[in-house]
Amino acid sequence: MTPFLNIRLSRTALQLMAAGLVAGGAAMPASAVTLTTASPPASFADTALPGTSAALRPELAGTVLTDQITPFSFQGLEGTVQSRVVREAASGTLDFYWRLNVSRDASGVGLSAFRLVDFGMPQLVDADWRMDGLGQVSPSTARLFSASTQPSGAINFLFDTPIAAGSGSTFFFLKTTATDYAATGRFDLLTGGAQNLSPIYGTLAPVPEPTTWALGLVGLVVAATARRWQQRK
Repeated sequence: MTPFLNIRLSRTALQLMAAGLVAGGAAMPASAVTLTTASPPASFADTALPGTSAALRPELAGTVLTDQITPFSFQGLEGTVQSRVVREAASGTLDFYWRLNVSRDASGVGLSAFRLVDFGMPQLVDADWRMDGLGQVSPSTARLFSASTQPSGAINFLFDTPIAAGSGSTFFFLKTTATDYAATGRFDLLTGGAQNLSPIYGTLAPVPEPTTWALGLVGLVVAATARRWQQRK
């Protein structure tokens, strides 16, 4: 797994970055984009992402806790993935951001998807991308996989316009109820066809709250007890 390259910035700079340094873009709905959940037998559901900003959603303003850069290289593409965690000023909860940059593309196809797993589905609130920051290409769709097929949490950000060499994506994010994080998530990248995948890399993800851990443990105990009862019967 490729190690992260840490970036350390002053507290003032991080706060400005979290609030959004550049204002721009057309007016968009200020409401949160709640992720559509899949209904059986479907294994996933898509949600359109219109874009938003700190001006439209003031609750997103906060302090950047960390920025990590992960270099990637596959299928003739080279670049970096920027992973960012922001603590919202009002609620104290965490928002997780990513930004993709392509420095070289020998294939001429570009990046078409960011695929995130092991993120922690119970703590997801909503998703979108920021139009008040860096980047030229925004994700059009968030594809949320069902808990039955991906119990640890899986979501894809899809780009209708692939990210070409010399360009980068806007910051796209997942808003959560988490208050702590760790490098426990994973992602890969897609170019061209469905099998043109990158290696798997590490990224930042929510740490389950103590109550979540407790409920999970209770569920495991109940399941184990039921199995033993059925075996005896």
